[in-house]
Amino acid sequence: MSASLSYRPDIDGLRAVSVTVVMLFHLGMTTMSGGFVGVDVFFVISGFLITSIIAREVDAGEFTFAGFYERRIRRIYPALIVMLAATFLGALVVLMPREFLAFARTLIATPLFAANFMFLGEDGYFDAASITKPLLHTWSLGVEEQFYIVFPWLLIAARRMGWNRLVLLLAVVAASLVASIVAGVVDWGQAYFLLPMRFWELGFGSLLALHRTAVPTRLRDVVGVGGLAMVAASCFLIDESMAFPGWVAILPVVGACGVMVAEGSPANRLLATRPFVFIGRISYPMYLWHWPLIVFSVQVLGRPLAPLEAAAIFGLTVLLSWGTLVVVEAPIRARRRLAARSRLFVVASALSLVLVGAGVAGFAGRGLPGRLSPEVRAIADVAADPPAIDRLCRRSRTAMAKDLPPCEIGAGAPTRYGFAVIGDSHSRALAAAIGDVAKGEGAKGLYLGRVACPPLLGLERYGAGNWHCAAHLDWAMKRIAQENIGTVLVVARWGVMLPPASFGHEHVADLRYARDGHEVARDQLAAEVEAGLRATFDALKGRRVVVLFSVPEIGFDVPTVLAAAKRFGWTPPVTPDRAAYEARQKKIRDLFAAAGVARPGVEIVEPADLLCGTGRCRIVEDGRILYSDDDHLSATGAAAVAPLFAPALKQAAGETR
Repeated sequence: MSASLSYRPDIDGLRAVSVTVVMLFHLGMTTMSGGFVGVDVFFVISGFLITSIIAREVDAGEFTFAGFYERRIRRIYPALIVMLAATFLGALVVLMPREFLAFARTLIATPLFAANFMFLGEDGYFDAASITKPLLHTWSLGVEEQFYIVFPWLLIAARRMGWNRLVLLLAVVAASLVASIVAGVVDWGQAYFLLPMRFWELGFGSLLALHRTAVPTRLRDVVGVGGLAMVAASCFLIDESMAFPGWVAILPVVGACGVMVAEGSPANRLLATRPFVFIGRISYPMYLWHWPLIVFSVQVLGRPLAPLEAAAIFGLTVLLSWGTLVVVEAPIRARRRLAARSRLFVVASALSLVLVGAGVAGFAGRGLPGRLSPEVRAIADVAADPPAIDRLCRRSRTAMAKDLPPCEIGAGAPTRYGFAVIGDSHSRALAAAIGDVAKGEGAKGLYLGRVACPPLLGLERYGAGNWHCAAHLDWAMKRIAQENIGTVLVVARWGVMLPPASFGHEHVADLRYARDGHEVARDQLAAEVEAGLRATFDALKGRRVVVLFSVPEIGFDVPTVLAAAKRFGWTPPVTPDRAAYEARQKKIRDLFAAAGVARPGVEIVEPADLLCGTGRCRIVEDGRILYSDDDHLSATGAAAVAPLFAPALKQAAGETR
């Protein structure tokens, strides 16, 4: 810290509040629904402190990027490198291959402060899958350091161009806040991880640093106490169902600003007491250590943490963080170690490259399954095997069929195609097994499905991916008509078309649709899905159509969880029962009825009759796993379900002879 910026113990106390509410929220030790806002308070503090230093140096003509980034490295890298190395070793022991593969990607990005980009397009910060990601919390480091790549240039440009830097920053902060609010209105969940929608939070702290106006004494106590009350209230009033950061993040951000401008108020004097200051001093390593400890504990135990276990992790985090401060952070920040800037840069770069290399090795090694016992690996390998249709047709997950040779399945002898398969990734999981059944019946067909594209004619999948669903399905329908195919098998994950869902990994941020290039509003979604269903089945009128209703969704990654249960000796969670399945599918069944899907020539087959019966849904059959993740069938599961199409395929074969 610059000598010109006097130390304020109350800011360390505010740090303590921030890290504590985040930890209590993650540990499940509180009724606070919005403990995650502690990160937003951290952003404000960081913006204030760092801007105070940068502005002083820019004004004095003393600012250099080398000096600035030396300070950032001394502040951020020592604890981060130690945590990443320890987490890598823990991941080798604890994580299953699919989870380790995702971890390896993040390990590559984190030393480069780009981890936030790794979480775009994945399950969100609050989804069930987050508990399998030991480095999920490093997204905030990426946002913060990206801010400090951009921010010094703003101040330098303002000085050189003669602009009013306060006005310039105010304009950028206002634009960021508007972008954040708009992202919330359109329900763009990925905004959570991105700097443009977070800039304003750090920017509020920067504005405080650039425009230091003392709060009148008569108002100081009200502002300080009120600010701390706003931070506390946000922890209880905000929850994960709200669009965030968005406008609701204004509450904790303004509250933090209130505390920081009210030095000397009762709230600030409380925060300046020794317990708060102690936690504040170790708040950064606490933030780094707590989440990997939680993830690994939950993975090893196979269940949520009990209160005593959560308390033990809290205590262990404090001890580790204090040790990290004393042994690693403080000596390097005080230049007792790595005093020379050049040596610091070389060591930091070398250690970063080692960690990036470890991530590359884990990614290239597909999660390093060789570290597991043969029994555990056999279970985990089910998750690693791509559907056989990819090998059969030599296609990627997202390639459009019109860009590839026809994907023929079934018998080779007929000259005419008797059937076609359309649908999303659930059709991909089943296509090869359907082809095996068709071969036995003497039928030849085409696989015309596409990953992530539900069979809703006229609707475009709208989200992170470049799906081209509407164009693909339109092409598939034309191909069916051109080949005069008499039987069409329709396979899709129907229940996911109307989020939010009751369980499972939903990728809700991506589950949006557009018509004619315009996003469908949430209150119109059911009507648009109904229209898409009606259009699809109208286009198939006059053909025999067999619809496979939704495969039961299990709510957890089956092979990964079963492998972990085998390795660590705990009992796998129970699967949903038929009643839960039916509750999950009620909305789409109602839309099927409204769209008139059950019409002459259309047959609906129920995989739940086979997989669930009237009791709990099965995930293992004769020791073989039926699912490749939480909702897609494995090769074994597909082989069990595909015979449901046998009557239709037999009839299709008879029509082509």
